[in-house]
Formats: sequence, C-alpha cells, structure tokens
Amino acid sequence: MTTAAAQLRPCAPVAASLRPKATSCMAPAGVPRGAAAFLGSSAPLSARRAAAAAARLTRSAAPATRAMLAYKEQASGVEFPLVQKLWLGEDMRCVGAGCRSKKVAFIGVKVYAVALYVEAEKMARELGVRNRGGFFEGDDDYCQALIDGGCVKALQLQLLRDVEGAQFVEAIEDALAARMRLMGDTSSLDQFKKFFLDKKLTKDTNVVLMYRTDGTLDVAVRPGRVELSTLVADLSVTSAGLCRGLFEIFLGSSSVVPDARKEWAAGARKLLESDDIRRQTRKGGSG
Repeated sequence: MTTAAAQLRPCAPVAASLRPKATSCMAPAGVPRGAAAFLGSSAPLSARRAAAAAARLTRSAAPATRAMLAYKEQASGVEFPLVQKLWLGEDMRCVGAGCRSKKVAFIGVKVYAVALYVEAEKMARELGVRNRGGFFEGDDDYCQALIDGGCVKALQLQLLRDVEGAQFVEAIEDALAARMRLMGDTSSLDQFKKFFLDKKLTKDTNVVLMYRTDGTLDVAVRPGRVELSTLVADLSVTSAGLCRGLFEIFLGSSSVVPDARKEWAAGARKLLESDDIRRQTRKGGSG
C-alpha cells in the first residue's frame, strides 16, 4: 500500500521570490521520518525548540506549503489539497483518499474519488487518549475512532463521470433507510434525498459532506474545484443519526471504498504518531 507520505505531490510552482530558503529534509531527532513527511515538518530543530515544533506538526501549513502540497489519489489521479479551510472549523487536513468503482456490464467504472478531512490537532489528541486506553488493534478501530472523533470532519467527493443525482443518492438511501426508520428519523434522510434528486452531477463536480460537532450534516455541491472556505452550505440537516450513518458508509466495516478505508486508517496512525511526539517532547522539555 502506498504510504501517505509518498502521495504528497506539488500542486503548483511557487515564485522564486516567495520560496522559503532551502532546509534539510531530515526529520527532527526523535521524530519518525514518515510522521514528519506526512505532517509537513522538514527543518532540523534544536532540543529547546523540539516541543514547540511538535505542537505545530498537526496545525495548518504555512501558506506557501499549503499551496504546494496535495494528496494524490492513486487510482484516479485526482489531487486533493493536503490542508484546506472549509466554511466551518479549523484548518482541515486530508488523512487519505480512495476511489469508488462499480461494475457496469462486467466492466469496472470509476465513479468518484473521495478524501477524508479532519481537524488534525483535535483528532490527534483524541486518538492519543484512545491509544493510552488500549483501544487500537486494527484498521477497524482506527476508522471507528475517526467516526467518533469530537471534531469537524468532512468527506470531499470529486466525480469522475457524469452521474444523475438520483443515482448518486440511491445507494446511500438503500444503506441508511432501515437504520433511519429504526431511529424514527426518516424525515432527515428524505431531506438529503430530495436535495440530490433533480441534480445533474457532471464530471469534476465536487460534493462536500461535513459532519459538524453538533450533529448537523452540511452539504455543498459545486462544479469543478472551488475555494471551500468561501462557501455557504447548500443544505443543513440536524441529525446525528444521519451524520454517523453516512460516514459509516465510507469508514465502516462494509465501506463502499475499501481501499480508501485502508488509507484513512494509515492516516489516523500518522496523527497518533504526532500526538506521541508532542507528549514525548513536552516530557523532555520539562526536565
């Protein structure tokens, strides 16, 4: 499996006058190289500065770095920003991506690429708490922690072909209908379904599904790639059951994107490493 660090790609060149001075690409002492690459840390640091640097590992990248780095989904070639700001919450970090494919006349057809974004520092802290409680054994546990995490989370889907809105929402409705009936909350699913029914989702359309901490699902649909921080959600549905059920379709044990699920579990492990580094450097600095 391709590591998250290996999937970082430059999005666009930076003007010479704006480029930062060259620095070593070695990770700081005591920092695993994979964690440093995933989190965007590259400059060597003195022991006195290590604690402060570790605290910054999961925070937003500098503007130049943010413009340069992307996470490339391997099957489709779609590149997602490594760090981006959405219309709510702190800077969001991509923890992995994958491709949704389906069989059409016995031929595999790529439908969309999907990336998962989380508020990285908050999620890293929660992963650390769970790890110290002995929660983690395999990918299932890491993906469950990503679903449960008390921070803003978002799925960004980029269409790889033209899709009718009714087709897009049909599989989601099939997966969630029984669950929502059991919860007595079919109206929330109906709102979500109605929003997509009359839409034509053309190739390269982006669909963003944000799971807010208050149990509200925000949905935004835009043709092509746009600056997400400037958007206003097209639909907001307050339903913790709908939010959780929707994210379980992607991150649950029966995920519609199993390859992406592996990437997301790997991304969660990298976030956990960053929390371990922060704790270790703080202990070292206290002496």
